[in-house]
Amino acid sequence: MKVLIIEDAPTLAMTYKAYLSDIADDIIIAGTASAGMEAAYEHLPDVIVTDVNLPDMSGLEVLRTVKAEKLPIETVVVTGNGSINLAVEAMREGAFDFIVKPMSADRLRVTVRNAAERRILTKTVETIQDQFSDDRFCDFTGRSLPMQAVYQILRSAAHSKATVFVTGESGTGK
Repeated sequence: MKVLIIEDAPTLAMTYKAYLSDIADDIIIAGTASAGMEAAYEHLPDVIVTDVNLPDMSGLEVLRTVKAEKLPIETVVVTGNGSINLAVEAMREGAFDFIVKPMSADRLRVTVRNAAERRILTKTVETIQDQFSDDRFCDFTGRSLPMQAVYQILRSAAHSKATVFVTGESGTGK
C-alpha cells in the first residue's frame, strides 16, 4: 500500500510515518498542499492522510481536488482543532474518515488500512461493472441481465474449440 502524508509539522509527519511503516510499502511526505497534490499525481497513492491547516491551502481543498479530479485515492483528514461542523464538512466532501489530534498509532493504522481496503473493493467493483456493462457484443444489442449472461457465455465459448449447440424457442433469433 502507498500512503501520502501531507503535514506541515515535520515531527508529526515523521511520527505518522513511523506509525504506518509496518502496514505501508511506500510512504511519501509533503509539507504543503501543493507539494502533496504534485506527489499525488506523480505517485498515485492508495491513501492520503492530510492535515486541515496547511500553509498554502486547507486540507479540505486537497480533498475537494481529489474528488473533482476523480483520483482513485481515499483521503483521511486530520486536525488538531476538530469541530463537529468541520467533521461533517469533511465527510460530505468525501473524506474516508476524520481524526482529531492527538491520535494513537492504532487509530491511524486501522483507519488507513480500512481506507486502503475500501480502495481495493472499489477497484474490484469497477472492474466487475466494466465486465458486465456491455450494451453491445459483436452485432448483438442489449443491456438486460439475461443479455449480459449471454455475452458472458459467448466470451467463455469463443476461446474454446468445442462445438456449441444453441437452443431456444422458435422466433427468438437464435
